[in-house]
Amino acid sequence: MNKNSKQLRGLLLFFLIALAGACTQLGDFGDIETVNSDPEYALPLITARFSIGDVLDGFEENNVLFIDPDGLIRFKYSGDVLTKTTDEVFAAINATLGQDIIIPLTQDTFALPFSFPDGLEVDRMDLKAGQFLYSFKSKHPSPVTVKLRVPQFTKNGQELSYQIEFPAYSGTGDAIWMTNIFTPTNLDGYVIQPAEDGYLYVIKEVIAQDGNPPLITEAGVGLQDLAFSYAEGYLGNNTYDESRDTIFIDFFDKWINGDIYFADPKITIFFENSFGVPTRSVVNVFEVFTVRQDVLPLESEFITEGIDFPYPDLNEIGAVKYKEFKFTKENSNIDVILGAGPLALDYDVDAFTNPDNDPNIRGFITDSSYYKVRIEVELPLYGKSVNFAVQDTFEIDLSSFDAVSEAEFKLIADNQLPLEIDGQVYFQDANGVTIDSLFEAGATRLVEAAPVDNDGNASGTATKVNYIPVPPARFESLKMASRLILLADFSTYNEGEISAKVLANQEINIRMGLKVKTQ
Repeated sequence: MNKNSKQLRGLLLFFLIALAGACTQLGDFGDIETVNSDPEYALPLITARFSIGDVLDGFEENNVLFIDPDGLIRFKYSGDVLTKTTDEVFAAINATLGQDIIIPLTQDTFALPFSFPDGLEVDRMDLKAGQFLYSFKSKHPSPVTVKLRVPQFTKNGQELSYQIEFPAYSGTGDAIWMTNIFTPTNLDGYVIQPAEDGYLYVIKEVIAQDGNPPLITEAGVGLQDLAFSYAEGYLGNNTYDESRDTIFIDFFDKWINGDIYFADPKITIFFENSFGVPTRSVVNVFEVFTVRQDVLPLESEFITEGIDFPYPDLNEIGAVKYKEFKFTKENSNIDVILGAGPLALDYDVDAFTNPDNDPNIRGFITDSSYYKVRIEVELPLYGKSVNFAVQDTFEIDLSSFDAVSEAEFKLIADNQLPLEIDGQVYFQDANGVTIDSLFEAGATRLVEAAPVDNDGNASGTATKVNYIPVPPARFESLKMASRLILLADFSTYNEGEISAKVLANQEINIRMGLKVKTQ
């Protein structure tokens, strides 16, 4: 059984569990008292006081349970943390710039044939790795000087430049080849700032010592293995495709009938973002699966129009921005879909950068930029319940109680919770055949709800007393039972007409006694 099923059992069925547990305590007659001269004895079985907080503290792994300072209990269910980095953006830039080929320089001022992807307008890029290569060949009969500049590549304020000296060509054999292909320039620490027209230029000046037009048979440059630590500008539209995720809500695992209306449920989206770029959510799927096999979409203007991520400005490089957005009953139909017995929330939410297509908004990303999105469902125990029915099964063994011929239980419940509970217990044999039920008249009121004020707070204590006779024939048949089925219907005060709060310090005081006759 998972942790939340155990919490539900502890929260809603502990008094029935106590009743069932009494059946296992009849084997020790050492302390029983004789009521009269007949072989009849009185056994105090249970005197127990439970607060909801006490019951829930007894379970391990109860990290989904939260108690507010005022004592209100909240169940929270979280999805996976969805994380994206800037790898995709930098990979797209590198695919454009980092071509492992030598690009021929066909003009003295040559614009590298690169175009940034997806409408990027890059103002600046900082390199943390990469190589610049050049290759020239000369057949000029006198010495030649090649001056090569890349003014858009700078380091410590100095542009990337070379001066290459060719000796005179002998007139025979291969052209003289001057290159740094085998020892390329390391571009770590260089800053790329495109010209105003957005291009990167390579400027070459070739001077022959004899004053004649130089005979350069090959001229080219190349970039390879680029890696960026920073990019700034209008970084275009990118869709970050997130994985589809499901949050399972097992509050209703034992549900068989009835309704619960949560007065103030919430779905919270937690944003954590260091992308310095306007980003907006794109909701592909946001649906709740219910116990009645319905699929209900979350409806809100923020589903259709999206939710803006927080993001740092250009003067906040390295900062991380946080935001919590809550879907509530005021801005969505969350009270309807989470009041329908939710079993799971299925969602697929992507992120879209620069959704307003405004190139005047200049942003940035770094190699450590990331965003994280987490979705949480919150169900406070504040609301209405109408015949909310749950069921559970327990193994029992009464065959050893041969000395007992008949019995009568007395159950007293003093209740501070705003929950009224009707219950029934069915006894089954090993074949699953129902032998008998504990209450012959059907489901019986076991616990009366404490009265509730206009704010939903329980304002007193309600007491309910039950006598449960088990005559000889019935007790004899119960000895064949191997399991019992516990069913309970829960309603808030006044048959669910009023929303009520369940607080951690509210208690139920149970006192159970047993009169038995022995053979």
